[in-house]
Amino acid sequence: MENSTIKYKKRFSDVLLYVIISPTLVRKNGGNILQEVIRGGADAVQLREKTMPDNEFLAIAKDFREITGQTNTLFIVNDRAKIAGKVNADGLHIGQTDMNINNARKIIGNDKIIGRSTHNIFQARLAEQEGADYISVGPLFYTATKSHEPPVGLRYLQQVRQEISLPFVVIGGITANNAAEIIQAGGNRIAICSAIICSENITQATRTLKDLLVKNNPFSGQEKKLPL
Repeated sequence: MENSTIKYKKRFSDVLLYVIISPTLVRKNGGNILQEVIRGGADAVQLREKTMPDNEFLAIAKDFREITGQTNTLFIVNDRAKIAGKVNADGLHIGQTDMNINNARKIIGNDKIIGRSTHNIFQARLAEQEGADYISVGPLFYTATKSHEPPVGLRYLQQVRQEISLPFVVIGGITANNAAEIIQAGGNRIAICSAIICSENITQATRTLKDLLVKNNPFSGQEKKLPL
């Protein structure tokens, strides 16, 4: 029987669409947003709130864990390792200024996924050396959620494809209008926030992007059905 570490890594390797959810960004109920993106075909979701008090974040994270646990959707917590461990999230995503990967593993466990944000090839190499399970690559284009980081463009994506063996998600300013170009350039996993959760029809926006990934991704297999 495969161990849980292998199981989690295999599940992440199957991810095509990774949706970042920030309820305060759109002033909507987090659980409702989550259910809509799952209906639309999201493979993984990340709960991200930079300034929310821990007790409020924990309450939302518990709801997310319950819902994702029923739908085989990967649940990643942004930054807050203790809460990720407390709710038994599938993984943790940390930025360049957050804790190191070894310390994160001590908190959430060796069997969980840890992702690291990267903005250049040097950071990507270091994340791989430190034992990250995946990296995010971006922001490819300007995005309000990463306004402090300059866009890296497609060149960095191509460097990662050539040098890094880790799974990666591309992020930053991605929409239904430019997703096909990104996929064809090698961005086979896409992480999206605003283009989905700020849309009038979240389920349809999610479905449109998932369909683009399935259609244009030469490595995708059968599309997963994740009914609630």
